[in-house]
Amino acid sequence: MLKPAAAIALFALGSLAACQDQSGPGAEETVTVYEGVPTIRDGDNVRIDGENIRLAGIDACELGQPATLAGVKIDCGIWARDSFREMVGPRSVRCESTERDFYDRPLATCYTGERNLNRALVENGVVFPYARESDYREEAKDAQAAGRGLWLFEDVEEPSDYRRRQRS
Repeated sequence: MLKPAAAIALFALGSLAACQDQSGPGAEETVTVYEGVPTIRDGDNVRIDGENIRLAGIDACELGQPATLAGVKIDCGIWARDSFREMVGPRSVRCESTERDFYDRPLATCYTGERNLNRALVENGVVFPYARESDYREEAKDAQAAGRGLWLFEDVEEPSDYRRRQRS
């Protein structure tokens, strides 16, 4: 932190930005971009060039998480992963990250061209919006109202609830 006299001198020289805290609101974020044909690991994780990337704001069923569709028990996690794979196909994906998660994976918004995949997965009912915070709550409400994807399942459980139950 600059002393008041130094801050005044910098301001007088037209360098007010030099004495502002660059970590607060309005600070520029560093965006890390990962690009390539991904390996889709599950419904909300991809691997590009050796980096495991978590899609931000969404939560997919876990591999092994059961659900019932038209009276048949299925693995909801495999269904989410396969749906994501079908959506992306053999195309290149661009993932933009400004932060990392608890497991030190980049948290990213991923795109095919201009299509936001995080949003598209929620709109198609493949994933839930992430429980704590998500920009995709309205898309989830629309998918549920239209009965798309997960919303056709008879007993699908939020992934966070499933994980919590598995730890008990």
